[in-house]
Amino acid sequence: MSTVSKVRITSPVKTDDVIFSNIQRAAEQLKEIGVEVEVISRMKKTINDFFKESTIPLIVISHQLPLLYFDSTSKIVYHENTGKFKLKAFYRRGEIPPLIQMMARPLDTGLSIVDSTMGMGNDLILMATILEKSEFHAYETHPLIYFVISEGIKQFHPELSARITFHYGLADQKVLQQADYVYADPMFEETIPQQSGMEVLHDFAEQMDSTSFIRYLTDYSDIVILKAHFRSPLFQHFNFDVQPRRNTKTHFGIKKSR
Repeated sequence: MSTVSKVRITSPVKTDDVIFSNIQRAAEQLKEIGVEVEVISRMKKTINDFFKESTIPLIVISHQLPLLYFDSTSKIVYHENTGKFKLKAFYRRGEIPPLIQMMARPLDTGLSIVDSTMGMGNDLILMATILEKSEFHAYETHPLIYFVISEGIKQFHPELSARITFHYGLADQKVLQQADYVYADPMFEETIPQQSGMEVLHDFAEQMDSTSFIRYLTDYSDIVILKAHFRSPLFQHFNFDVQPRRNTKTHFGIKKSR
């Protein structure tokens, strides 16, 4: 679990009663998952000004998606990222993304799927968009990333969020046991250049022991799909059936435990 225990919350420079209400709601949600919250008046301070005063992470709450800063230049906010290109290829040319191909099920099958490493939420939204009849459980162990990304998805994709249950913490054993597929993208062993949000996520999210994490998933799950660097020892260590992909450093593997 993440060691982050405190966050500052503020508004944009221009604010109103709706934003103040949003700030109060955000503070309550964060307190519920054990984060100490300090609400600070924005006045005319810049983000850089805030981090001259303190190194405590900062969340800016507005009418739009919440913005998380770990320092004055490291920002996390939900955005569609590369997933939108995969969706365009699916809708225009019928190209099924490799993650969906690994499941080898008709797209209209109603499945129960666990995303055990939500992160920026890109793969979660890809699956939820294409697998229209499936239900999802999304887990994230960093409290601030959990809040910002889950809230961002709820605002940006309200129709998909109706089929997604968001959880702060490690994937629950009972939920894993009941799932048709469990997906994991631990991204911890070898850095792969990513766009800005993922770079920040890799730098600031607490890195768990990926071997212990995958062992936990395989112990309680019928089928685990792993996304990792093609050199990852996890594939061989846990006997994943790997599907190599040309011209990319990430491969997918699948392991059926039962």
